[in-house]
Amino acid sequence: MKKLALILFSFVLLTSCESKDKKKETETETINVETTAETYQLDSETVIVNWIGYKFTEKKGVKGLFKTVNVTNNKTGNSIEDALIGATVSIPVSSIFSQNESRDTKLKTLFFGMMDDTELLSATITKAGKDKGIFALTMNNETHNVPFTLDIDGKTAYLKGTIDLHTWHADKALASIHKACELLHTGSDGVSKTWNLVDVDATLNF
Repeated sequence: MKKLALILFSFVLLTSCESKDKKKETETETINVETTAETYQLDSETVIVNWIGYKFTEKKGVKGLFKTVNVTNNKTGNSIEDALIGATVSIPVSSIFSQNESRDTKLKTLFFGMMDDTELLSATITKAGKDKGIFALTMNNETHNVPFTLDIDGKTAYLKGTIDLHTWHADKALASIHKACELLHTGSDGVSKTWNLVDVDATLNF
């Protein structure tokens, strides 16, 4: 009888220890999951913003970028999309670069220089979803929304949108740059055309 009682006691003790060990393992796993959850934040030092303007009837692209892009309101998020919302970029128009000094000078003085209060371009991302979003662009002293597509590859996001200069009432600036580049923007059909559409894209690392 004593032997049987001893066996039963040992069984209960072992079962109790095993239960406590499993509970500790579960608690440890839960803690590990919580501490290893990823958060994302935009790497403000590596942001690249490109642009493409267009000339000729057949819409030939003229490419460039901005050498300086300042990022503010750069918060962390549980996803890249979440981290993007609210991020603001401030871009000095003096940092425009198209590998053509004469063109850059014209863009600074005869395009942006003809706009109201546009030493800086400012854009804030207000929405960002799985593959699209919206940024609010301030230019020519006006702010309007620009839809964009969003392609995420690993920890890099690629943003693409199109700006219609008419929306910002930048017709005076468009006419000014067209007049300065009238001959250069004359195509094989004899028509001089400067398009009101400008494509922008950004590479964003997290």
